[in-house]
Amino acid sequence: MNTVTKKTKVEPDGWLKVQAPPELENQEVDVIIVPQRPPAGERLATWRSVSDEIQSLPSSKAITDEDIQQEIDDYRARR
Repeated sequence: MNTVTKKTKVEPDGWLKVQAPPELENQEVDVIIVPQRPPAGERLATWRSVSDEIQSLPSSKAITDEDIQQEIDDYRARR
């Protein structure tokens, strides 16, 4: 079975339109919708923004490296 990949955009009303190759005419096909991932640079910028926001919270200032290590050790001990 040959797989055909087509790119399209979902319309504002939720519909999408794809034209299949002629050899698939009158055949039942499965359609899988896979959203495109944002580019790596955009994902990284978002991650950094979230990290900066979390680190700037007052409660984050009270957490020490020792607190983090203790939580990791506690978690691993429960396995």
